[in-house]
Amino acid sequence: MEPLDKLNEQITLVMRRLEQLPAEQEDADELVSNLLDLVGKRQLLLDEVLVSPKEEDRALLQAQLELTSSFTTQAVSLLKHRQELLHVGRKSQRQLNVYKSIDAER
Repeated sequence: MEPLDKLNEQITLVMRRLEQLPAEQEDADELVSNLLDLVGKRQLLLDEVLVSPKEEDRALLQAQLELTSSFTTQAVSLLKHRQELLHVGRKSQRQLNVYKSIDAER
């Protein structure tokens, strides 16, 4: 199923890009939005197959289930990573603000 394969590739590419971007970069928000759109399109394509599944769809559906599990694991890991980046960024900003206030008092 070619459209599904293309969507899977696009989802993989977007997740890789998200892993590489700093949390505060504005492109990250757009990529997350794109990822949600791609996942929605993927779900619609899978729903079409599930409307009237055939025996020959069994291997495809099994492969897609495994890929979905992989995407889920990757997304959870990505979410944790981005939360850590944001936390570090906030901590650095607080430290910078402390130094600025100390410097302003002089």
